[in-house]
Amino acid sequence: MPGSAVTHIYLSPHLDDAVYSCGGMIHRQVQSEGRVVVVTLCAGDPPAGPVSDYAISLHQRWQADAGVALRAAPAEVVSARRGEDLAALSMLGAQAVHLDVPDCIYRQNPANGGPMYTSNAAILGPLSPAEFSLIRRVATKLTNLLHGFGRHHLYVPLGIGQHVDHQLTRRAAEVVGAVYAYYEDFPYVMRETDHSPSPAVAGPHGRSLIPELIRLSEADLSARVKAMALYKSQLSSFWTSPAALDEAVRAFTAQVGGQAPAERIWRVG
Repeated sequence: MPGSAVTHIYLSPHLDDAVYSCGGMIHRQVQSEGRVVVVTLCAGDPPAGPVSDYAISLHQRWQADAGVALRAAPAEVVSARRGEDLAALSMLGAQAVHLDVPDCIYRQNPANGGPMYTSNAAILGPLSPAEFSLIRRVATKLTNLLHGFGRHHLYVPLGIGQHVDHQLTRRAAEVVGAVYAYYEDFPYVMRETDHSPSPAVAGPHGRSLIPELIRLSEADLSARVKAMALYKSQLSSFWTSPAALDEAVRAFTAQVGGQAPAERIWRVG
């Protein structure tokens, strides 16, 4: 029955993470006539007022990569990133939902109004205790949103790399519950010496995580690479060129799959 069809819902911390990590799987599900929705949490406009020097430095690189006019307002930079996401997901055939939570580089400490994360070390460190209430607010947003999709499978980032927005996404999803599977945060997972989840990223409530390989066709793999390349503003954050991106994705999926390229998810046992 049509009403019993499953909607595949991916929670993406930023405007690129789900495609970076699961673009081949998303393409495969769409080609199998499945409905795929990517919900990006940190897609909101920055608060009014100046942003930190750290955010400005990131803007300058993103604008140079994407060909956006330098000195664009922070809200324009975020709007351009949302446009990249819409283009990438449209190419894959997936639906985009953008929540209004600002990226961590824009979030302010409610105690003093100052920026909360102002360096590479800070965004890859512990989630600030001041954000614990944000976890609950995001969980409420997700609960209301997910109810509208009926029967669904929810895919959530493991949080490999410890980016604070990835931590926020995972923790909010676990408050909601009913996580179907976790995906490996790419490209952060490439930096891990052991690509399997450590005890620190075990399943919710101590439950085990069981690996599952999703085999990719050449069409799936090519679609993932092409979609990733549409996030032009983010390219130099990880790669020196589109060719380097292509090489990295193909090498990693071959390593994961062994005989054939694959992406790996971790099902909750």
